[in-house]
Parts: sequence; C-alpha cells; structure tokens
Amino acid sequence: MAIIDIRVQLGTMPIWGTAFTEGHLTRMMERYGIERAVVSATTANSSDFVKGNAQTKSIVGKGRIFGCAVVNTQYPAESIEDMRQYLALPSFAALMILSGRPGYPVTLDECSDILNAHRRFAKPVLLETPDKSAVFAADQIARAFPGIKFVMLGMGGSAWRTAVAVADKTLNLVLEVSGNLSPDKITVGAATVGAHRMVFGSNLPFADPAASIGLVLDGEIPDADKQMIFAGTARRMFGWGGQSAPAE
Repeated sequence: MAIIDIRVQLGTMPIWGTAFTEGHLTRMMERYGIERAVVSATTANSSDFVKGNAQTKSIVGKGRIFGCAVVNTQYPAESIEDMRQYLALPSFAALMILSGRPGYPVTLDECSDILNAHRRFAKPVLLETPDKSAVFAADQIARAFPGIKFVMLGMGGSAWRTAVAVADKTLNLVLEVSGNLSPDKITVGAATVGAHRMVFGSNLPFADPAASIGLVLDGEIPDADKQMIFAGTARRMFGWGGQSAPAE
C-alpha cells in the first residue's frame, strides 16, 4: 500500500542532539514505501520558527518531500509574514501553529489573527493534540473557522476516544494516527468518523514508522479504509489527486 506521511521533522533532535537528515528520511521512505512526506524543521518546532522554516524551504520541492511552515502565537506579526511567504509556494503543503506558552495547547484567542490571515490559503492547519485539553482547544478553534481543515496531530494521545467523539461532531477536524498505540484506535475511529477523515503520520524521527503502519494494518477495517488512511485522505486534503509522487 502507498503511504503518505504528514508528520516528520528534519534536523537536530533536541532530546538526543543527533541529526535526522534528508538522507536519513529518504532511506526511511524507501524502506517503508512512503511515497511522500510533509516535513518541518526541528529548529522551527523547538526554538526559532523563522530560521527553521528557511531550513525547510532549502529541502522541499523535490517531488517527494513537501514543507510544513511552522508559526508561533507569541510572535503573530512574524508568524503571519512567514505564513504568507511559504504557504504561497506549492512546495509547502500545510501550516503548523505552536503556542507561545511551552507545554500548553494553542487556544482560539491566541491564534485568531494568524488564522484570519490564513483564510486565503486552502491548506490544512496542523495542531498538536497530545492530551484531552489540547483536543478540546483544537475543537474550539475548528468550530470558529469552519472553512479551514484542521489536523489533530497525535489524535489526543491516550485520550483518543475523546478525539474521536469531538471529530464526529466537528466535520473540519481530521485525526492523525500517530501517538498512542491502542489496537482499538483505528477500528473505532474509522467506524465513527470514517477513514476519509483519518490520516497517516509517523512522528519521525521520534517514533519508528513501523509503529503507526502496524497500528493501521492491525485495525479491524476493510483494506480500502486502510489505504484511505495511509494515502487517500492526504491526497484529498492536499489536492494531490490519485497520482503517485514523481520520481526524484
């Protein structure tokens, strides 16, 4: 089955201080049959989103690797400037919003200006949802901006049932499957919201793609639904149609 991975970081990993490079990613993509990846820079996610987005731009646009621009609510003006610069490029597929308060989820109040400026771009917004409070915050944001597609990265962690229940009622929310490895997560999610609103992510390099791949494969759902999660939802969400990625 073809796979599109929407959750990858490139650069030096803050925890271990080792680098995960484009070459490492390419080898992992070949190993696991990942035809496309959406990447952000570890620098953008951990310390300096302006520098990190520039690093991402130097890597993407090579057929198989696409960028995710990262912004931080603590710096709204700089965030809007970077967003407009990078989301105008076809090589950037998505926007990720981080909270200016480390350890806290993004709230509607702090991201409204950024999202109002984002309306001109028909590109999904990624939000970290590692727990129940982040799920509820993402739901509030999605309800306030129904014309934007929001992806809940990590699907609520151990609170994945809450994420599924919230997404069932808020139709512009998409569940990204990395995070908690409960064997029931895929089965319940697909039965409740539909596989067409679930998307594959590995959280490379902090997790092995084999974990998320095995999670989907073990789900008690039809093969067509598994393929939708692996690649179909991402193709529709990013406007890539049914075509495979071109060779590099």
